[in-house]
Amino acid sequence: MGTWPSPITPLDELAFTFVDVETTGLDPTTGDRVCEIALLRIQGDREIARFESLVHPQRPMHPGALAVHGITDAMLVGAPTFATLLPQIHALLQDAVLVAHNARFDVGFLRHEWQLAGHTFPFLAVADTLALAQARYRFHHNSLGAIASALGVMPTALHRAMADVCTTWQVWQCFVADMRHEGPVILAHVLYPHSRRPMEELIAIVTTLQEALSTGKPLQLHYQPEKAPATVRVVQPLEVYYERGHGYIRAFCYLRQGERHFRLDRIAELTVLHEGCASGY
Repeated sequence: MGTWPSPITPLDELAFTFVDVETTGLDPTTGDRVCEIALLRIQGDREIARFESLVHPQRPMHPGALAVHGITDAMLVGAPTFATLLPQIHALLQDAVLVAHNARFDVGFLRHEWQLAGHTFPFLAVADTLALAQARYRFHHNSLGAIASALGVMPTALHRAMADVCTTWQVWQCFVADMRHEGPVILAHVLYPHSRRPMEELIAIVTTLQEALSTGKPLQLHYQPEKAPATVRVVQPLEVYYERGHGYIRAFCYLRQGERHFRLDRIAELTVLHEGCASGY
């Protein structure tokens, strides 16, 4: 299942790995692949390690993608496959919070590449600078380049993996500096910028969820969807994940007899049950 840091951990005590991928197109479900990857591991304000590589995608480049990043099929001849690079990539992600701009895109491609290599993508806490920008600022445009320009960050290039990683790191530093003007910054502040509930309540829910995941115990939750009546569910949690500034549980729902996804800030109450309590549902 994997482990992850407590949501109340101060940022300075955590390692963050900034990630960017360039791809052959926009959708891994239609066969698009990673063609370049870069990672930058940071602890506090200090760089620990970095890695970048072209990646042979085992398929032709889409013209639209080529127009964005300029990576040609000829440039990829002789490049390693993602599966070959996976141990190096995994080492930089291990025990770190992943940070990306529009993290849903990058994580979607990484998860797909892990699956193609015959492995399960590791459980990671994910922070998204796009979600932070949308929640805390009103930029004219929320692209990485536009945000960097508004903050006075000068990218060395756009739409190449390491250049975008370094720009994301500088934007992140600006965002965290602004947040620290309001008080100490903990992990929950950067994971859940769009949450509608008090941070103390959200932290309590996440802490209870972590207990259930580590012990394998079922949960009873009172869930309030946005446009439907509230329900009481007994679920077996399978994963917690982060997307666009919200946290979610992926769980087997005994009421619906199938997997469902529950947004954390829509859970009114969460209780860990004893093992075997779910059998009657």
